Amino acid sequence: MSDPIRIERVPVKDLPALADRLIDDAPAGSYVPISKARAYAQLHNPFADPDDLGLLLAWQGQRVVGYFGVLRVMLAHQGALHKVLWFTTWSAHPSMLGQGVGSGLMANALELPQDYAIVGSAPARHVSAKFGLQEVARLDYARIDFRLLGRYNPVGLFLRVLRKLFHLFGFKLKIEGWQKAFERLFEALFGWLVKPLLRAWALAPYRRDLDGMHIESVEQVTPPAPEAPDPRRTYFYRDSRVVNWMLAHPWLVPSGSSPTEAMDYGFTDARPFFEQIAWQLSDSAGANLGYIVFQFSPIDGVRMLKLLDHHLVGVAEGRQLALALKLAHELRADVIEGAMALAALRERGGLGRLLVELRQRICQVYAHAADSPMARAKDSLEQSYVDGDTAFA
Repeated sequence: MSDPIRIERVPVKDLPALADRLIDDAPAGSYVPISKARAYAQLHNPFADPDDLGLLLAWQGQRVVGYFGVLRVMLAHQGALHKVLWFTTWSAHPSMLGQGVGSGLMANALELPQDYAIVGSAPARHVSAKFGLQEVARLDYARIDFRLLGRYNPVGLFLRVLRKLFHLFGFKLKIEGWQKAFERLFEALFGWLVKPLLRAWALAPYRRDLDGMHIESVEQVTPPAPEAPDPRRTYFYRDSRVVNWMLAHPWLVPSGSSPTEAMDYGFTDARPFFEQIAWQLSDSAGANLGYIVFQFSPIDGVRMLKLLDHHLVGVAEGRQLALALKLAHELRADVIEGAMALAALRERGGLGRLLVELRQRICQVYAHAADSPMARAKDSLEQSYVDGDTAFA
């Protein structure tokens, strides 16, 4: 008879010691519930107290068979800040799938008098809904994809037309595998020539937006003005303290520098050439115009640039697109992803519309009581691209 499952609640202050104990000397392939980078980062969360919940573990005897990670964030509502737990990781050991481990972890978390939020995959959202988590207004965000030749290659276009013809006669033609293969082929053959031209075309009219602006790469950002929650908005609040924490304690590290890369850790902890880039902006007189933060790394062979936090004023306000295009040009990025400010490229019509793809993301929230902060705020909650743990991953 197998041992019963027990749930352990691990406070933030104990996460580093837990990670050291479970990871040090563990053989390759071991199932682990947290990376060292994430454990040590959580300890420095400016919005967390040492005794706040940081992780739930499911134990069977002496082995971990599931885990449920949370991150303390702040909900701004009517000018006040309220603590919320953001779900970050949720996993069950492959040998325990279908045995209620994941559901037990979720149920245990919801026993606490806490408000929660989560952004996850479609299957995760389906399960979360069963526990009473409710969807709030969806987030619109934008993606500029310079792999235009791959997406609109002639063979792929022919396959799409063929699929539509088959559909008219009641047949379903599966072309996804072939489409991806030809996208990769055309990008490999011609992308090296076409993508630089597209990046240069996109940036050209925005170069003047950067005239007179001094850009300095920094390790820590400085806000252009005192920071406080906006009483007119309901949103997950982030300020320069959170940004500087993220810059100083990233959850991701360059490939080859994480001990959990060779272990069964179900979430990304390392990427090749991973880099965070923070720019501090000023005018010709040295006045602080604010900051903007990016993340860059190849993901499945795609050179991805993500536009993260930004606090810009004066002539820099509204220049997110120009700054992102400048950095994408320098780093030879294949894709830029981030806030809807990137969608302004569509206004150039034609090619701009082909390059920009509009996407949506779903957030679910849980109010632990009818009068809790989340219960009062959820109907007016605005989302941001960097909410919760998204900027870390």
